[in-house]
Amino acid sequence: MIKTAKYIFTLIIIFITMAPVLSIESSDSDEHSAAIIKGTFLKVINLDEISTLTLDIEDEVMFMNSQDMYVYETNIFPENSKIIGEVEDVLEPVEGRDGAIKINIKKIITPDKKVYKVKGHIYSENDNYLGGGETQPVYYRKVPVYNQRIRPVLKVAPLNVYEKGKHTIIKPGSELFLILEEDVSAK
Repeated sequence: MIKTAKYIFTLIIIFITMAPVLSIESSDSDEHSAAIIKGTFLKVINLDEISTLTLDIEDEVMFMNSQDMYVYETNIFPENSKIIGEVEDVLEPVEGRDGAIKINIKKIITPDKKVYKVKGHIYSENDNYLGGGETQPVYYRKVPVYNQRIRPVLKVAPLNVYEKGKHTIIKPGSELFLILEEDVSAK
């Protein structure tokens, strides 16, 4: 239930932020410059497996956009553009937390070989780390709970000993969101 609420909240934020992010600037000449401003979310598809077990810092990861990105009539990023990023940080699994990985985006290459330098990252609610969830407690103990006029009742309370975390693995074909940290303009 909580994960569903977080997912719905994320989608609402994405739809709210998409409205003001597109702009067209006109100059004195007839040429127009189209720009996608920072804060825009782009849906991307993972092309390779991303795992805290196999990737290290500065390893390259590749994504593909799943739909055309238009600014009015200008198609900035056509469908099947390649998005290149690199691993910024890898957190190994430890007791109490699963492994996590953070990915920065460096450039976008369109099918007609245009290269755009981009500053962005793969979005996640966990401070942009993919994975990193908490693990379950290993041991529990019985604790008496006292109520007025009623005998004490035994309840189970977790101890501070948690399971060892697992490696985070994101399979190829997974849909993720890229958020831009700087404006991207196309001329």
